[in-house]
Amino acid sequence: MDDKDAKTVWHCPYWRVEARRFTGGDGEEHMWYSAKRPNPEVVNILGLTNDGLVPVIRQWRHPLQAFVWELPAGLCDVEGEAMTQTALRELEEETGYRGQRVLHLMRGTVTPGLSDEMFNAFLALGLEKVSEGGGVGSEQIEVELVPFATLFDVMLDRSRQGELVDSKVFSHISLAIRMLEELNRALLRGDQEEEE
Repeated sequence: MDDKDAKTVWHCPYWRVEARRFTGGDGEEHMWYSAKRPNPEVVNILGLTNDGLVPVIRQWRHPLQAFVWELPAGLCDVEGEAMTQTALRELEEETGYRGQRVLHLMRGTVTPGLSDEMFNAFLALGLEKVSEGGGVGSEQIEVELVPFATLFDVMLDRSRQGELVDSKVFSHISLAIRMLEELNRALLRGDQEEEE
């Protein structure tokens, strides 16, 4: 596919809409509109307390005019802040929990046909309650603790009952399970090496 020149046709502080001419697989010229962020990296955090609870948020989302069940998330928009720091900051701001250890699980696309936004999934361990949470500024956030063991089913049930659930929650649970399995295997290997 041959990309032609791109033009910004609309912008605001958070997005710009770009129009790009391209030659498609059919040999014809087409126009594609996409949304671009000043910094497309976004963090999304599944936090886990030592007793197996996950702080889940219910946040008002203006584009939908509805509350959505989500994991804490945020833009990487603070100059010089490492992505892991952004993840921990957003977790604390939105839920009131501070993580002791944070692990990057994956980086991937969110809506590749629409925007350049990149999803960075994190797992935060050893959460401790340090504040009420609820977000900053105009955010409207409620926090609920859900056992990690039942999180998938709880969110699926809410979706089936007509509540809005961010679909990334489900992929994030799978990623966290995989990472926790890897950490457990590493711990077991360490124990076995000590015994030998």
